[in-house]
Amino acid sequence: MRNIYLYVAVFIIFGVGYQIFMYMYANRRKKELLEWLEKNPKAAKVYIAKTSSLLGSIFTPSSIRLIAIDDNHPMTSFAEGFKQGFYLAPGKHRITSSFEKTRPGFFSKTVTTQYAPSTQEVEVEAEKIYIYSFDKKNEQYTFTEVNQ
Repeated sequence: MRNIYLYVAVFIIFGVGYQIFMYMYANRRKKELLEWLEKNPKAAKVYIAKTSSLLGSIFTPSSIRLIAIDDNHPMTSFAEGFKQGFYLAPGKHRITSSFEKTRPGFFSKTVTTQYAPSTQEVEVEAEKIYIYSFDKKNEQYTFTEVNQ
């Protein structure tokens, strides 16, 4: 019986330690992003497009995974509610990403299609908003400006 208490105590200590680590990591990332935004106050905001409907995201989920921006790990990513995106300084950039989509299968539970990583050249203007998405029909990435 004493062993059960020991396991429970270790589990609780590990859980609390993990929560503290994640809290500190999130604060550090937020601080780095704010410092980057202070250096680049005219940065463009780029949202990563999601499936348009709730049912579509449940039955046929898909996602874009950012691998690199200008051959570096993407350090300027953000989340606003359920929307995800990243910031870019004005000018030309190279975005490396991959795409994955899942659909219900006929003989198996699901069928997942993964597209190999590819690099897109984009140009952004100061303080504009863009949407980065993947066109499933044409199997290519799109980068469009949002009209406000």
